Amino acid sequence: MAPINKNIENVFESVCNLVYSNRLAEASVELEILLEGITASDISSQVEEIKQTYQMLLEYNFKGIPDPQRDSIFSKLKVSFLELADRVRQKAFTRSGLQIYQLKARIESEKEATKEEATRKIDGYSFDLEFSKLLNYSELSSSHSVHEALPTISPKLFQQMWLTDKYTETDLLLLKAIRESGNLPWHEKCLAVSAITLSLINCFDKEKFVVLCDFYMDRQHEVWQRAFAGLVIAAFIYNKRIELYPKIQSKLTECFSGLNFAVDLNRFLLQILKSFETENITRKFRDEILPDVQKFESKIRQKLDIDNLINNEVFEDKNPDWGKLFEDNPDLLNKVEKMSEMQMEGMDLFMGAFSMLKNFEFFREISNWFRPFYKENENAQNAINNEMGAKQSFLTGLEDSFYICNSDKYSFCFNIDQLPGEQGNNIMNLFNMEAENMRELTREDGILNKPGKDTYIFTQYIQDLYRFFKLHPFRTDFRDIFTLHWDISSNWLILNIDDSTSVLRNLAEYYFEKQHFGEALDLFLTLAQKPGTDQAVLEKLAYCYQMKCDYKSAVEYYKKAELFDTNRLWGLKKIIFCYRKLSDVASALEWSIEAATLEPNDAYIQTMLGNCYLDLDRYEDALNHYFKAEVLSPENKKILRPIAWCCLVTGKLDLAYNYLENIMLIDCTAIDLVNSGHVALCLGKKPEAIKYYLSAISSDGYSFRQFLETFDSDKHVLEANGVETIEFQFIKDFIRIKSGS
Repeated sequence: MAPINKNIENVFESVCNLVYSNRLAEASVELEILLEGITASDISSQVEEIKQTYQMLLEYNFKGIPDPQRDSIFSKLKVSFLELADRVRQKAFTRSGLQIYQLKARIESEKEATKEEATRKIDGYSFDLEFSKLLNYSELSSSHSVHEALPTISPKLFQQMWLTDKYTETDLLLLKAIRESGNLPWHEKCLAVSAITLSLINCFDKEKFVVLCDFYMDRQHEVWQRAFAGLVIAAFIYNKRIELYPKIQSKLTECFSGLNFAVDLNRFLLQILKSFETENITRKFRDEILPDVQKFESKIRQKLDIDNLINNEVFEDKNPDWGKLFEDNPDLLNKVEKMSEMQMEGMDLFMGAFSMLKNFEFFREISNWFRPFYKENENAQNAINNEMGAKQSFLTGLEDSFYICNSDKYSFCFNIDQLPGEQGNNIMNLFNMEAENMRELTREDGILNKPGKDTYIFTQYIQDLYRFFKLHPFRTDFRDIFTLHWDISSNWLILNIDDSTSVLRNLAEYYFEKQHFGEALDLFLTLAQKPGTDQAVLEKLAYCYQMKCDYKSAVEYYKKAELFDTNRLWGLKKIIFCYRKLSDVASALEWSIEAATLEPNDAYIQTMLGNCYLDLDRYEDALNHYFKAEVLSPENKKILRPIAWCCLVTGKLDLAYNYLENIMLIDCTAIDLVNSGHVALCLGKKPEAIKYYLSAISSDGYSFRQFLETFDSDKHVLEANGVETIEFQFIKDFIRIKSGS
C-alpha cells in the first residue's frame, strides 16, 4: 500500500482501537487528523455533536447520580463514533487518488437511480422477467427482448454492490430479490456474494453481515460457502466491533443454531491458514523442484523422446522409462510426490504457475476475478476452438477439477487459446487423461463426498481471493485480508459457538504440525484453561514454550502433563532438558535420578546424569554414567568427548589418550586437538603436545586468542596432573612464536 494510504489506514485503526478501549477523548483527537483537508459540514457537525454528548455523559456521571442508562448510552456513543470514523476514512481515501475511489466516484451518480428502478420492478409475479431486464440493463441492446435476456449480475451492478459503503433500504430490497430469485443462476448469486464480501471488507456495515448470514442459511450449494467465507473474514476484521452490535450478534447466533456452523468454521479456517503457506510453497517449487527439472531436461528428452511426443501412442500408453528416470533422480520423485500430497490437502501449488496469466482481457473486469468456473460460460467456450475435438471433455474436466481454483481455470482456457492448434489440442488431451485419473481416484477414495466438496469449494474460493488481493493491478488500493492478524483464540465467533474446543484443537494441531509454535501456543494455552484438558494439550503447550525458549513456562506445563502418569519418561526427559537450559543443575539432577529409577537403561537419562555431575565437578560420578551411556548407545560417538575429558580430569591419562585417538578418527575439532595436547603434556610428551596445540590454531575459525583462553581455563587440570606452573608461560610464548601470532 502506498504510504499515504497506509497512513490513513493506520490512523483509522488507531481511532477504532481507542474507541474499543473507551478512550473517546483521545479518539476524537486522532479523528481530527483524518479530517485534515476534508470539508464536509455534516461530518464536522456530527463530530461536535458526539463530543458534546460525551461531555454531558461525563458531567452527569460525576454528579454522583446513579444512571442505569449510562452504559447503554456510552455503547451507542461508541457506535456513532465508529460509524463517523468509517465515513471520514472513506472521504480521506477518496482524496488520496486511489483507482477504486475514482471508479466509485464515476458510478456514484447513477447507482441510486439503478437501484430505485430495481425496487420498483420487484413486484410479485412479474419479478423474474423484470429483474432479468434490470440486471442486464447496461449490456442489453434495444433489440433484445426481455425473454431473451438471461438473469445476470452485470459488471456495473457488481461495482455498485461492492463500492456502496452503507446499504440502504433500496440496496437491501435488491439483494433480497437476488437471493430469493429462482431464475438467477447459482454462479450469478456467487458474484453478488463476492461483491457484498468485498464491500464489507472495504467498509463496515451491520446490514452486510445480515445479508451474508441470510445467504449462508439458505444453503444453496456454491453460494453459501462463499457467503460463509465473507462472514468469517469480516468477523476477524471487525472482531471487537461485533460486540457493539446486538443485531449482528443475534443474526450470527441464529446461524449457530440448527446448522453445522462449527464444522464449517473448522473447515474454512484450516483452509485459510493453509493459504498463508502459499508464498513458501511457491518459493519451494521455484527453488527446489524447477532446478531439478531443468537439470534433467536433456535426460528427459532422451528417455522420453520428447521431440516426437505428438502421436497417438503418447495418449494411450504410459512410457515404461518414466519409472527408471525417477530412479536416476529419486530426490526429485520424492519432492514431486510431496507436492502432490500437499495439492490434495488443499495447499495452493499453482499460484506461481498462474500468476503470470492474469493479464487477459477477461481479468480487466473485477467481477471476473470472482466468477465461478462452469463449462457453459461463454468466455470459456469462446476461448477453446470448436474444431478441437476434446473441447467439451476438457471444459467438463476443468469444471470438475477440485484442485485448481476458478480464476486459474479461466487462465488455463485463455492460455490454450494463445497456443498453436495442435499444441493446444495435445495439452487438452493430456489434461483429459489426468482428469479421468482424478475422477477414478475420487470414486475410489470418496474425496468429493459432501463434506469434501465443501472443503474444496472453500479452498478454491480462498485461492480466488488470494489471487485478487495479490495480483490485481490495483491491489494496493485494497485491504489485503492475507496480511491480517488472525487472532483465533479471542475471536467472537470462536468464543460464542458451542463446539469451540474442537475448532481450537484442530487449528492448534495444524499450527503445531507446521511448526508455527507461536500461533499454536496461543491456542493450546486457551485449550489448557478449559475443564477436562487432556495430557497431549499440556505436553504440546509445554513443547511450544520450549521451542520459543521460554523454558520456565515449559517446565510448568511439562510437570502438569506429568501428573497424568502416562508416557512419563518422555515428559521427564523434557523437564530435565529445560532445567539444564535454565542452568538449574540441582533440579535437572533431581529429575534425572527420578527418571533413572523409572528406566535405568535409557542412554539419554544416563547422559543427562553424567552432564549434571560434570557441571557439579563430580567427575568420577559423571564418568560412570557416561560409560553406561556409551554401552547403551554405542553409535553415539559424541559421548566420547565428555568421557575423554573426565578421564583427563580424574588422571586416567592413558584412557583419555585412547578416547581422543578414537575421536580423531571420527570428527576432530580444535578443542579435541587442544585436549589431546593436554593429555600429551601430562604424559610428558611435550613435542607431541606442541604439535596438537599448533594444529588447533591452524584449524578453521580457531584463533591464538581462543587458544589462550582455553589454555588458561584448563590450567588447574594440568596442574592436578603434574604439569609445573612455570611451563604454562613457556608453552604460550612458544606457541605464539611458532604460529606467528
